[in-house]
Amino acid sequence: MKIVHICICGLWSEKYAYHDNLLPKFHKNLGNDVTIIAPTYAGFFGYDGNIVEEEAGISFLDSGIKLIRVKPLIKSYAINQHLHLFHSIKQYVIDEKPDFIFVHDVYSFNYTSLITVKHLFPKTKIVFDNHADSINSTHNFLSKFLNGFIYRFFLTNRLNRISDIFYGVTPSRCDFLHSMYGIPRYKIKLLVMGADDEKMHLDQKILIRKEVRDKYNITDSDFLIVTGGKIDEKKNIHLLAEAVKEITCPNVKILLFGTICESLKDYVNNILCNRVIYIGWVNSDCVYNYFYAADLVVFPGLHSVLWEQAVACGIPCAFSDLSGFKHINFNDNCIFLKNSTVEYYKETIMSIYNDKAKYNQLKINAQDERSLDFTYSRIAKKVIEDSFGKNYDK
Repeated sequence: MKIVHICICGLWSEKYAYHDNLLPKFHKNLGNDVTIIAPTYAGFFGYDGNIVEEEAGISFLDSGIKLIRVKPLIKSYAINQHLHLFHSIKQYVIDEKPDFIFVHDVYSFNYTSLITVKHLFPKTKIVFDNHADSINSTHNFLSKFLNGFIYRFFLTNRLNRISDIFYGVTPSRCDFLHSMYGIPRYKIKLLVMGADDEKMHLDQKILIRKEVRDKYNITDSDFLIVTGGKIDEKKNIHLLAEAVKEITCPNVKILLFGTICESLKDYVNNILCNRVIYIGWVNSDCVYNYFYAADLVVFPGLHSVLWEQAVACGIPCAFSDLSGFKHINFNDNCIFLKNSTVEYYKETIMSIYNDKAKYNQLKINAQDERSLDFTYSRIAKKVIEDSFGKNYDK
């Protein structure tokens, strides 16, 4: 089967571990012929740095996937990151003669060219996904107008005619497809984000746990909390770290990874001690190793794909109680944090630490086989089966 992934509504780099990268990779692993159409935008310098651009044109990844990078129509990234307009999308798609098109995000007028593609190849299946919700988008009048009026009535209303499925990557993003863009409920499905099976090394969890703990002088009897990602005010990681420092029990420790925003660097540095350990930025391929080292993975703020990756690892977790993000709970494999204060985090951590029966049950639940539904080998297969059935012909 010829599959084209269109990923023009954001950055695209092999270094990332998102839908845009991992779905094509695992569709290729399933034996399909895969092409990615992506922008020249490939990343940022630093935490809030300038955009990194690569040359437009055709190249091939090590996996054999064809990568087509396209030039932006609008030179300014500050403007085009909202409009997502690029050259030559239609002709590239037509030249690929796809059986299946997976479009990442719904908000680019380039996608209207897929109406022509659908007319040329009426048997081609086209699906869209959505990563936007009321928390991470539509924060001002202009954004609400652009999404709720311009995109809804002049874009997604037309895309609805050529697509049978619109995926939301969380329940809240499924709801957003309906409330903001007017997509009918019967066309909307949940497609979770997850972990890269090939980087997880599940069969080596015990060995990896010991190696990581030994490296940072953490004993097997220590109760280790792991958290990380982009450490800013919205993630509440600095408050969680402070809570651990204030806990008097010497066996409760926390390991932080990721990049600290400038405004919090002094705050975090003042918290660091032998029980609050900061290890800096971690390659996305290695994040799983630190989850394996944990007794509890905690994300006390806004959502990131690290939530789903932690669940896939089968480790007990605690997440902030955000509306529309309960998909990670499949059998009480995690707990939800109802507050975001240092005192609340202290009480919650100690209640888990002191109640061994409660913790052991959480651990058993987290290791349920359903945790593997958050791996991309299963996610990629689900995408194909949703459109072509379980006995599809590659």
